[in-house]
Formats: sequence, structure tokens, C-alpha cells
Amino acid sequence: MFSHLQHSYLAAVVLLSPVGATWSATAAPADIFRSRLDQIQQALPPRFAMRLPTQILLGGPADEEFIQSLRVHVFASDTSPGLTIGLYSCGEGSPFCLIGTFAVASPNDAIVQQELKQHRAAANPIQLTPRIQGYVLDGSTKRPVSMFSSIMWQQDGFIYSVSFAEPERQNMLYMAVSMATGEPIYALNPTLRSRPAETTRSDSRSR
Repeated sequence: MFSHLQHSYLAAVVLLSPVGATWSATAAPADIFRSRLDQIQQALPPRFAMRLPTQILLGGPADEEFIQSLRVHVFASDTSPGLTIGLYSCGEGSPFCLIGTFAVASPNDAIVQQELKQHRAAANPIQLTPRIQGYVLDGSTKRPVSMFSSIMWQQDGFIYSVSFAEPERQNMLYMAVSMATGEPIYALNPTLRSRPAETTRSDSRSR
């Protein structure tokens, strides 16, 4: 369905834009992130950037009320520079409540580079902007098989990824386009060497 997007960003904009969605380069992150922006900026490693979608899109029966009720958890890695933001349907941050994740990582992270290599090997590229290409890996083709599909791409000198349950694959692509075409969020303090205590630390990423 998306093979022709490899060479046409204009086609990507048409096919990867849900009805009623209006994204611009200056659009702010989705409302659900607004109260956490300061925490996210402080949790980012020095000179890092993070990208977030302007709208959280989920298929039925999820509605806007459900989306606004989701819990946002910010995870800073102890093993390598990076940040993962998870959306959960419960407050405990249990993996059983995980809806999806948005992440940024260093291109020097060997594990992330291996994941990007796996995504590229799937030969399922999507043109996110005229110059940025993303790579989709369906959960059913992952080893081991996963309930979550994901997309990864390189931008701003970092590696970004989005992961959502496989039924949300199309919405995941919409949100990836929104992230790639929007403005990044930068670390609040470029000289920050330690992350704030309230940020949850994790050395693993949900994919």
C-alpha cells in the first residue's frame, strides 16, 4: 500500500494525513504532553532533542475522552543517552497497560543501531518528509513476534522511534509524520549533566 511513498513525499502527505488533521511546522505537541513538557525537557540529555506528535490518534473504541485520560510516563536511560515517553491506560505504568511509546536515542547506541538495521532490512520505507525516510517493522515480523509495530528514523542527529499496538499501525504512521515535520523540543538546560529525581529511570525500551 505504501511502496510508492518511497519516492514521493507529496503522496505521503496525502495518504498519511487523517481527515481533519492539520499539522504545521510550528504546531505544539499534543495536549496530553503539555503538563509534562518541563519534565521532558529537563530529562533530555545535554544537547538532545525530542519530537512529539501534535495529536494522539487511536482507533475505536478509543475516543478523545479516553486519550486525554492516558497517563504519560517519562523514562530516562541509565545505560546510554536517550529518552522514552510511554502512554499508559493505568497509573502504575504496567506493561499490560502500555498503549504506545515515543523515543529518542543516540546514534552511537549499539542496541538502537541494531534495531534500526532490523527496521531497514524489513524493506518497508515510508517518506516522512522530503529528506527523511522512516522504516516500519510490523510486530508480526519481529523476532520474537511482538504485539507492537514500530517505525524508526534518523533526524536532528538522533534516532527516533514510535511503537504502538499493531492495530494502530496506520495511526502510528500519521503520528510519525507529525513528529518529523514538527518542531523538536530541546533540553531545557544544555549543560545539564544529571536528570531530575522525579524522572523514572529505565535501561530498557518498550518497542
